[in-house]
Amino acid sequence: MTITGTIETIEYRNTAGHEKKVVTLVPDHRQRAFVEFRGRRMADLDRYKENDEIQVAVTLEGKISKSSGIQYNNLVAQEVILPN
Repeated sequence: MTITGTIETIEYRNTAGHEKKVVTLVPDHRQRAFVEFRGRRMADLDRYKENDEIQVAVTLEGKISKSSGIQYNNLVAQEVILPN
């Protein structure tokens, strides 16, 4: 699955030693997609900044929290398709 949009924000997060960058993509003016770049994929964002348009190949990763039972769907980046 691919998502094309304008980068609204790029945020670095470190939770319990798990580093990632979360990109807020705006595919159109009514929607937002939050895409996680983990591990070596974080470096893929070095040449991009806010307001750049990119296309990202993602996988859908569903999880259930062990502590709360809350269900989550994460969009995990696999590849940036459009070079800057």
